[in-house]
Amino acid sequence: MAASPQTERRAAISGPFALQFLFKEFLENLRRNPFLAVTHTLQVIISLTVFGFLLLVMAYLGAFFLSLQSMVEVSAFLRTDLTAQQYMEIEKRIRALPGVENIKYVSPEEALREFGKTYHLDVTEMLGYNPLPPQYILKPKNLKEVEKLAAQVEAIDGVSQVRYGRKEVRSLMKVLLGFQVSFFFILMILVWATVSSINNIVRLSIYSRRTDIRIMQLVGATNWFIRWPFLYEGVFFGVFGALVAAGFIYILGEAAVSTLASLKIFLPQILDLRLLLAAVSLVLLALGLCVGFLSSLLTANRFLATEHRRIQEMRRMEVI
Repeated sequence: MAASPQTERRAAISGPFALQFLFKEFLENLRRNPFLAVTHTLQVIISLTVFGFLLLVMAYLGAFFLSLQSMVEVSAFLRTDLTAQQYMEIEKRIRALPGVENIKYVSPEEALREFGKTYHLDVTEMLGYNPLPPQYILKPKNLKEVEKLAAQVEAIDGVSQVRYGRKEVRSLMKVLLGFQVSFFFILMILVWATVSSINNIVRLSIYSRRTDIRIMQLVGATNWFIRWPFLYEGVFFGVFGALVAAGFIYILGEAAVSTLASLKIFLPQILDLRLLLAAVSLVLLALGLCVGFLSSLLTANRFLATEHRRIQEMRRMEVI
């Protein structure tokens, strides 16, 4: 039984030269609108460069805040009229609290030595005795739970006073929250700008080839066959923009570190900068790939859906 003409056309479209044809279509799309392609590519590069730079700053500041969190301590001062057994019982109760990561006992003698090193004063010579009580220094697991942990420790019998820098902790939490929220919205705006730029590129390519697409539909090309050149185009612009952005960020990062070093400005070595730059580059590549593919897919789908409705409407009119 002979195959129908439509079946033969579909077999040719899905034959061994399909990938070569799709790649040529992709190159043709780039050739038709070189100026607009360059303009929108620059938009993608700028958006991803700013995105990567903010991501770099966000990661570094996030690590800095985490290092500050590790410096927060809760000091539990103990009564001086307790026995050794009572001190051990207090330590057991503190260790049993869920928010405690680590605990250290500081004797009055050790506290006096640290006080003398810090303030260069001999308190025993001035007062004739050691006024500092024994204490436990606690490392909290979570900065957000410091106030709760301090209240739990203060409620333990034998603890006379608890100090943890309440104002400093609250200020740090406010700064951290504001920093996270602000950067999240800025990053989302930049992602939207990248999606919009790639959408515009693909939309212009589709519009310039709308007649060819309609002919391909009439000869039996599947929607996926029509989509692929535009998907290649979206991925190309996304990945190319990400590579250029990653290169810019790496150069700027190295230049910033060299400049700060030459000016003798201290930069805390919280993270390995090269490792951080590599991680940001990978994030940019993944983002460029995903955004390029998904934005071009959505744009092509919208156009094909519109064309499908138009063809259906034409067929209904022919029947009438």
